Amino acid sequence: MSTTSSSSDNNSHLNTALHMLSKLTSTNYLLWRNHMSNLLTFQGLISHVDGSADCPPETTIIDNKSAPNPARDVWISADQKTVLILLTSLSDEAAAEVLNLTSARQIWVALEAAYSNSSVERIQNLKDQLRNLTRGTQTVTEFGRRFKEICDRLAAVGQSVDESDKSRWFLQGLGPDFGMFSIAQRAIQPLPPFRDLLTRAESHEIYSQSLQPVVPPVAFTVQRGKGNNGNRGRGFTSNRGSRNSNNNRRFFNRNNNRNRNSFGGNTNTSN
Repeated sequence: MSTTSSSSDNNSHLNTALHMLSKLTSTNYLLWRNHMSNLLTFQGLISHVDGSADCPPETTIIDNKSAPNPARDVWISADQKTVLILLTSLSDEAAAEVLNLTSARQIWVALEAAYSNSSVERIQNLKDQLRNLTRGTQTVTEFGRRFKEICDRLAAVGQSVDESDKSRWFLQGLGPDFGMFSIAQRAIQPLPPFRDLLTRAESHEIYSQSLQPVVPPVAFTVQRGKGNNGNRGRGFTSNRGSRNSNNNRRFFNRNNNRNRNSFGGNTNTSN
C-alpha cells in the first residue's frame, strides 16, 4: 500500500514539474538542459542521458545457468520513462530533431548536437550586451533593471556573471553624468557588489536632481510680459512727448507772428 502511495506521489510531482518546464526551442537549450538535468536527477534517471550506465545484457548467470536478466527489463522500463519525459518537454521544432530515435541517450545527444552551438553563440551575445549596455536617457532604476535582466538570463543557463565584472560593467554603463560617482566607487576596495552600487547610484541621481534650480514656467511668462509692457510704455511715452513738443513749438511760432503783426499795426496808426 505504501509503495503504491509513494509511486503515485512521485508521478504527481513529475507531472507538476513537466507542466512548469518550458518546452525546448532553438533559443532556450541551455536553460532547458539545466532544468531537465535537475528533474532527471530527482527522478533517479540521469544515468540514462549522461551515458554513465549502459543497458544490462539480456542474460545473466544464475546457479551456473544462463537466464534472462531481470535488471535489463528494469533498465529498459526506466529508459522508456526517460524518453517520455524528454519528448513531453519538446516543442514541435525540437521533436523533429529526434524522430525515430528510441533511447533516452540517443535523444539527448541529438538535441545537444542540434542546439548546443547556437546556445553558445547566444550566451556570447548576452555577455556582449551586458558589457556594452549604457544608461542613455533612462533613469538609474530603469537601467539597473535592464542590466539585472541580462545577468539573470545568463545565470539561468549556468553562466553567472562574476560579481566584480558585474560591478565594473554597471559603473561603466552609467555614463559621463556619473563620472565622479564611478571614480569614487572604484576607489573602494573591494569594489561594492552590484546591488549596493545600484542603490547608491539611485540616491546620487536623486541628490543631483535636487541641486538643479527649477524656474516655474508661469513666473517666467509674467516676467517676460512685464518687460514687454515696459518697452511699449517707454516707446509710447517717448512718441507722445515728441508730438507734444512739436505742437508747443508751432503754437509758440503762431503767437510770435501775432505779436509782430500787432506791433506793426500800432506803428502805422501812429504815423
